Amino acid sequence: MAEALIILSHSRESGIVAIASGEQYPWAHTALAESGFRRDDEGVYHLPADGTGTTVVDLVRCAKRHGTSVHASSRRFIGDAARDFACHLPGQWHASVEIYSHPAWQEDLVPWVWDSGGLGRVLQSERIPYAATLTDMVQGTMLLFVERPGRQLDYLVGAFAPEGLEEGYGDPHAPRSVVVPSFAGRAAQAVADRYLPSYEQAVHARRPQPSPPYSAASAPSRTPGRPWSLPAATATPPR
Repeated sequence: MAEALIILSHSRESGIVAIASGEQYPWAHTALAESGFRRDDEGVYHLPADGTGTTVVDLVRCAKRHGTSVHASSRRFIGDAARDFACHLPGQWHASVEIYSHPAWQEDLVPWVWDSGGLGRVLQSERIPYAATLTDMVQGTMLLFVERPGRQLDYLVGAFAPEGLEEGYGDPHAPRSVVVPSFAGRAAQAVADRYLPSYEQAVHARRPQPSPPYSAASAPSRTPGRPWSLPAATATPPR
């Protein structure tokens, strides 16, 4: 992996977009800024809508001066894929892009992912410079959506640990992440039919269950002047 890398992809709304990656990612930021790219609130770089005459060749030349490599991804922009996916999920979901330019940022992510499947392993063994999160605006469930390494079309979907559960990756009771296709409708159906039900079951199993209602019949009783004793049905029989 290059110390500084610019990853290019195509967005249907913005055209060419760029993400900086690598331990020396500030070099990539400098090259992108000097080439006329503008950074949005999510950390993704775009060429201004009015155009600056910048071409990919210009960017490559500028990046070389700053010790940065340029890679053109064959995948569609992760933000477009995630937003299309979110639109097909049941309920109200919000998608946003997450960027892990420095490898340490990805490492910081691992403990928060609640997974007993492939997603956790990928985060620990493969370089993931960016991903997307999808948040259920009603229930608060937060999913992680990443490109499946080594595959041109598939994605991995898993979840962050819900509030009150801090087991994260490695919890054997956590739900298993799922592989989904690049077609948003089919991917959403797989998650809605398989993953979300297993996630809810796992949450229910891990959260403390409420105590049964108080019943006077099951309470211990005491006769004045004698020790506490259990009801006859639960008392220990004499030997």
